Amino acid sequence: MEQKYKGEFAEFWKRYRRNRLAVVGLALIGLYVILALGADLLYSYDFITGNQIPNAFSGIASFAEVEDGGTVRRHLYLLGADNFGRDVAGRIIHGARVSLIIGFVTVAFAVVIGGSLGAVAGYYGRRLETVIMRGADILLAIPNILFALAIVAALGPSFRNLLLAIGITSLPVYVRLVRASVMTVKDQEYVEAARAQGASDFRIILIHIIPNCMAPVIVQATLGIAQSILSAASLSFLGLGIQPPSPEWGNMLSEARSYIISAPHTLIFPGLAIMTVILAYNLIGDGLRDALDPKLKR
Repeated sequence: MEQKYKGEFAEFWKRYRRNRLAVVGLALIGLYVILALGADLLYSYDFITGNQIPNAFSGIASFAEVEDGGTVRRHLYLLGADNFGRDVAGRIIHGARVSLIIGFVTVAFAVVIGGSLGAVAGYYGRRLETVIMRGADILLAIPNILFALAIVAALGPSFRNLLLAIGITSLPVYVRLVRASVMTVKDQEYVEAARAQGASDFRIILIHIIPNCMAPVIVQATLGIAQSILSAASLSFLGLGIQPPSPEWGNMLSEARSYIISAPHTLIFPGLAIMTVILAYNLIGDGLRDALDPKLKR
């Protein structure tokens, strides 16, 4: 069994790496994950949230004397400093941790809850399907960013409420996607065989149906992570997401917009971070779609 899975993974990787842009996207995300995991080793949190006013707007690759933990040392501002003298590179790296957590957690929430509702709707049908799908349609009729804004405005800006708002707005996509996939496989022979052997509906859905519906969900999840990161940055930019001085790419853009002429580096680099992460996830999604599509297997 283990050898079988190794062989399937090897075949999957062979198909995936044919798309070189998808490999580049995977490498970019791997780099961001490594930087996020080592953020505290590279830049202490107190340093990138504290004020270093004398070094405000230090240029790219400039050195300056900074106070960190009660000691004064010489520090390299690799990507310059912001209006409070805080290291832009350090804040981007710590912000990567926040953004990646938001992306993974909100998509995991949407996949589990939305996928479960979609599986139930697709398997049982009738009135239960009608109730679930009409609820999903109502959520789809509301623009995601406006719905998320309403939730955060009602509950108050905080990290937990931001996760909840983005997770809820992501639900309908997975409800519809899983429902459509379940309806295509629920009448297959292997499902009928499991039903004839007396397997419960729960076991049939969990063991026999869901695993065969995961390919499109995995592809959508990678794209959903990119969308969640962009939504979080948008809410933070509007002041309803992660609050300063905590580093997050959206609130970094919000703070830097007043200095777009005098200190463009404070705006450009956080914007590039958002752009590259979203581009990378979209490239990964394209690669997964090609690798998991049985029609493209050769």
